[in-house]
Amino acid sequence: MASDDVRNFMGYMWIRQEDGIITIGINEDGLEDFESINSVELPAEHEKVDAESVIGTIETDDGPLDIYSPVEGTIIEVNTQVVEDPSIIMEDPYEEGWLVRIEADEDYDEDEEDEDDEDDEDEDDDYEDDED
Repeated sequence: MASDDVRNFMGYMWIRQEDGIITIGINEDGLEDFESINSVELPAEHEKVDAESVIGTIETDDGPLDIYSPVEGTIIEVNTQVVEDPSIIMEDPYEEGWLVRIEADEDYDEDEEDEDDEDDEDEDDDYEDDED
């Protein structure tokens, strides 16, 4: 089960921020869509990544699942254990099954993403009102 400091990202991923370091993994919702993970491709350490860009792929029995970066930054650590044994992700997605750690170039503001979601809902409400 995810701890309180874990946030969902892109629906099927989780992120945890700690002192400017963002750890990324696949959440339980994402794992429900397939039964097994065949392989994991992750970026190299020290690689620069852009926010919301694809940085890796998980090959599942249901097809590929792209891994996105929530921030612009540098890959500081790759979980080689999940590359060697992808089943770890299914067994322990929030602890042993993390994927990469990124040092963010700027502070990642989790609330900013939540506000965007709320704005979208407000726009939908306005749109419905206009139809009446």
